[in-house]
Amino acid sequence: MLILRSINGKHRSLNALLEEISRDTRKPISTLKLNARILKELGLIDYGEKNSPKPVELTEHGELVLRILGVIA
Repeated sequence: MLILRSINGKHRSLNALLEEISRDTRKPISTLKLNARILKELGLIDYGEKNSPKPVELTEHGELVLRILGVIA
């Protein structure tokens, strides 16, 4: 939930997003990276790999999960 709620289109890379979350919440970056990879495998988020940078984005399924949970309208 923490990662899904934090995706807002302003982060140019996964690392930038996760570093900000880590600073704000004091969660280990390694834990956040593992969870981001799981979210990508589940099809809830999308982001580029090392050689092809792409901003972090919610997928349609990720948005649906946030709607079901009442996080977004």
